[in-house]
Amino acid sequence: MTAPSPRPPRLQGRRASWFWLAVIASLVLAVVAAREPSRLDSLLYDVLTRANARPADDQILVVDIDEASLARLGAWPWARDLHARMIDQLDRAGAGTIVYDVLFSQPSPDPAQDLALGEAIKRSGRVYLPEFLTDSGQNAPPRIVSSIPEIAQGAAGVGLAHVRFDNDGVVRRMAPFEADGPNLRPDLMTVVHRATRPAGSPDVTRGDAQTLLIPFAGPPSIYRHASFVSVLDGEVPRELIAGRTVFVGVTAPGLGPAFPTPVTPDAASMTGVQLQASILDALRRGQMIKPAESASRVAFSLTVLWLLLIGFIALPPRANLLLTMGLCLVALGYSAALLWLAHVWLSPIAPVIGLILVALVWGWGQLSRVSDLMGRELARVRSIVRARSTKPAAFQGDVISRQASSLGEAITHMDDLRRFSADALFSLPDATLVADAHGRVIAANAAAQALFAPHQPALNGASVADLINLLDPLGRRFELDWPHATDQQDPVDLHLPDGRTLQLQTVFRRDDQGAPAGWIVRLADISILTAAMRQREQALQLLTHDMRSPQTSILALLATTPDLPTETAERIAAYARRTLALADGFVQLARAEVTPVSLEPLDLADVAVEAIDEVWPQSVQRKIRIEQVGGDTPLMVLGDRGVLARALVNLLGNAVKYSPPGSTITVTLSEQASPSGPMVSAAIADQGPGFSREEAASAFRAFQRFERPGQTLAGGGVGLGLAFVQAAISRHGGEVSCRSESGVGAEFTVRLPRYGVG
Repeated sequence: MTAPSPRPPRLQGRRASWFWLAVIASLVLAVVAAREPSRLDSLLYDVLTRANARPADDQILVVDIDEASLARLGAWPWARDLHARMIDQLDRAGAGTIVYDVLFSQPSPDPAQDLALGEAIKRSGRVYLPEFLTDSGQNAPPRIVSSIPEIAQGAAGVGLAHVRFDNDGVVRRMAPFEADGPNLRPDLMTVVHRATRPAGSPDVTRGDAQTLLIPFAGPPSIYRHASFVSVLDGEVPRELIAGRTVFVGVTAPGLGPAFPTPVTPDAASMTGVQLQASILDALRRGQMIKPAESASRVAFSLTVLWLLLIGFIALPPRANLLLTMGLCLVALGYSAALLWLAHVWLSPIAPVIGLILVALVWGWGQLSRVSDLMGRELARVRSIVRARSTKPAAFQGDVISRQASSLGEAITHMDDLRRFSADALFSLPDATLVADAHGRVIAANAAAQALFAPHQPALNGASVADLINLLDPLGRRFELDWPHATDQQDPVDLHLPDGRTLQLQTVFRRDDQGAPAGWIVRLADISILTAAMRQREQALQLLTHDMRSPQTSILALLATTPDLPTETAERIAAYARRTLALADGFVQLARAEVTPVSLEPLDLADVAVEAIDEVWPQSVQRKIRIEQVGGDTPLMVLGDRGVLARALVNLLGNAVKYSPPGSTITVTLSEQASPSGPMVSAAIADQGPGFSREEAASAFRAFQRFERPGQTLAGGGVGLGLAFVQAAISRHGGEVSCRSESGVGAEFTVRLPRYGVG
């Protein structure tokens, strides 16, 4: 006998997760459905109630104690002879039933009026009076307040006019009976309904439901209404009263309580007498709503839940989505049908929310399984590099698992994408090698093949260190364990015997787990760039030595040759000093533009003090005062102290040079806000001749000079000082600006990013 094959692990896991989801969801939903209705249940009931509007009972007439009646008959409460007259008037008009929703709990000042009202009620024999439950306080049971015996003893019936509020403060239900100690007291509408209903008609108040939901026909205005004073004066036609159930009660705003209901437009606009009329209307039609029992709610919720759970196993995801939506609509429709046709309120809120949550949990689980499957497929794709013959595994399971397995087959095309990426990488113009974690070449582009071909035609498997050593770089030798496993490698310049210069740069790579994966090694030919840098250094050497030495010799010769005329000697010396200044300025500018700066945290105020000290002898000689403002607190920047000091010295030197004797130069140090963050500034303002706007706009151009009246040949610069300032400040990520007008002095402001903020 052949043993049955074991089920795939993924299929067993899927069924186990389905089983536990079914068990947990059933238990939770059963507990939730068995609880009392929530706010959402009540809101849905309100919507369905308003949607099931119906005509009001034509046999109900509400006699309003309204504002018009109060205006004509006086303030409330009225004398009881008026109520006696009203009952006699309704009796003569042939009213079938009179519900007088007014409590006469206190004797009248005139006992004769109490007796007259009692006699009128007794003569009619069709008057029903209310009782009320009042809170006795101090944890005592509620007390029942009734009309005085002289009035109530002739009534056809007496019942509680008690209003029940739901948790949200809305009146939706009534209790046919209220507990009065060990006894039950009937509701007023229960008494009226039982006394006036046709023989043999169903009576919902005789059921076992403790409360019944009220199916309001509509707002209070849906019933026939007549003003109290109009009926009392005989202005209402007899046929409007004859044979009808007449409710008499207070409807004037502010005179009696009013209650919020599902059909009233504002918070409290249905009075007690209007509420009683709505209840009697529903009782007579047999349309009072019975709340479903806990067992029915649980059975209903579990039925739709298990229909969905079965769909999870039998249907694909898209069909399950449609099934979830369909079951939610079925639950809503079934609940509405029970409410409108069978007059039973079975809320669908718990099952609908349960269906949605269970569908989300199941969908999340399915997505998790797909994600796990994709992870396995990605691992398989990685193994293709070493074993291209590996075939996709066969996946079994439900529809989603099969779809995920087909996605795994598509991932195999990633190998083509990897090959394309490698081709793009190895087509770079620079020689590029890819090495494994042991420093052995696993791939090389065409430029690398051409570079190493004269030394070793076959590169794959060769040591990267050995290959570079074959180039015989001058003064360099690489050990066998090179490159070292560090994430940061600085570029190295290799000078070859044939005069070429290669820049060697390595990038260390790690895999997903952080383990060493290998290196990418690039060798770029920078021979042309190196030659250009060499020529630049030679030019700077020419300026710093070959041009400075003759000028220094000229100045020394002038100092030892007293026979030259004074004017001639001074002019030659001025030209020599100008040439020296030109050489120094050009060298400083060139180095400021391209030489790397050594950055360190420093206080700009300290740098400004150093610059002031350096130009102090010149300012004293010209009787110029330098005043510093601010800088009491550190103004930290990240910069090269020497370069920044030279920039400030250039600005201060210009200010001293162009300021008149006896004037003041102000150095203002401050911190300012900007869109890019806090900035530190140093503003140098003089009282010299200033610049025109055109001159200020071009002040930082190289070799830009501004001659001023009275300026000597030695006093004029070579036009490189401000260009150096701009280059130096730009290398520090800052900016320098000039603000000036002719005749009012100039102000140069240096702004640098604040260091150490945030």
